Amino acid sequence: MIQLLLLPGLGGDHRMAHLQLSLPYKHITPDYIPFKHGESLAAYAKRFSEYLLNTHEIHQDAPLFIAGYSMGGAIGIEIAKLIPVCGLILIGSPLSSDDIGLIPRVFGRYVSDWLPLWGYRAAEIFIAPVMRRFSGISEDEVQLARAMYHHLSRGLFREAYHALAKWQASPTMQASPGASPGASPGASPGASSVMRMRGVNITVPFIRIHGGEDHIIRCPAPGKNVLIIPNTKHLIGQARPTLVNEAIESFIARVMRHDE
Repeated sequence: MIQLLLLPGLGGDHRMAHLQLSLPYKHITPDYIPFKHGESLAAYAKRFSEYLLNTHEIHQDAPLFIAGYSMGGAIGIEIAKLIPVCGLILIGSPLSSDDIGLIPRVFGRYVSDWLPLWGYRAAEIFIAPVMRRFSGISEDEVQLARAMYHHLSRGLFREAYHALAKWQASPTMQASPGASPGASPGASPGASSVMRMRGVNITVPFIRIHGGEDHIIRCPAPGKNVLIIPNTKHLIGQARPTLVNEAIESFIARVMRHDE
């Protein structure tokens, strides 16, 4: 059966994927393991992928797709360099830290690492208003975001934020077995298996699903690997689950029949 690894964004946990659990795959929704101090996103992804394999949460004898929300997509890009992956679904995700908005990027690079943990605890009061302002999600999802942040390790949040803000994905991702090496110019979103985007070599089939009014991660230019959902902010998996789920299912179906 097709495996779908759903990786949460910064501040989230396995509950972030709840609106995608209706998809007809074997869902893998892990929580993140702790970050080490000063650990890069690439080094973390290596440890995390080893953890997922060693705990048998993912199996290399079945097709594996990775869907990542925001930071989860960045970790997915790094994991796809290490183990066979049939495709990547980047949901409001950056291709490097340069895609992060100026203020959150500067804060993550230069402030987050020395801010004491009590500061992250105190920031909990701002989660709901920030979610309402920048994420375009329902009140139920706002409260879920607040609850996930409340239960998240402050050390994990700080280290993950700092690593993401410094992340530059440059090495080539390995191609999955049987993946086609190209795409026709008129292909639909996600139909290419090789593309170089601002220095990132992506050699597995992928699709970027992005909100047209995302002010956290820069919205990519339209293209055959990009689906932009208009009038939608950062948390598109939660704000527009029906459209996101349809895009995921269509993408996986195309890849599995080698229609890329």
